[in-house]
Amino acid sequence: MGLAENIRRLRQQKQLSQPALADKAGVSKGYVYLLESKELTNPSLDILLKIANALDSTIAELIDEPRVAMTNAEPDIPESLLQFIRQRRKAGHPLREDDILSLARMQFRGKRPDSVGDWAYLYEFLERTFDRKNS
Repeated sequence: MGLAENIRRLRQQKQLSQPALADKAGVSKGYVYLLESKELTNPSLDILLKIANALDSTIAELIDEPRVAMTNAEPDIPESLLQFIRQRRKAGHPLREDDILSLARMQFRGKRPDSVGDWAYLYEFLERTFDRKNS
């Protein structure tokens, strides 16, 4: 299904008329008509968000894309990062919890650092770049 069909289907499921959807979304009645009749096929992200919210839906559902869910799950901490964390703690410079989580989530092109030295280099780079020593 395309955008037009999805808007119509969701609108009808909510038992809303085109004017009611337009009012709820803060767009004109004509705009909703044009979307559903496929005369308008490239609405702005702002308009899509307004319509999705009015339909208690998501932009992904309107445009037939899979939903992507963000999770706050604790990332796996590789052994080499754990060694770096212990090394910093022994040296009297323990890492903050948010720094550990940030490092554990780091990857570039699907790869992560795999040695203590790589983690140290990455941490130093981030610290210098974001001036963490003065925070």
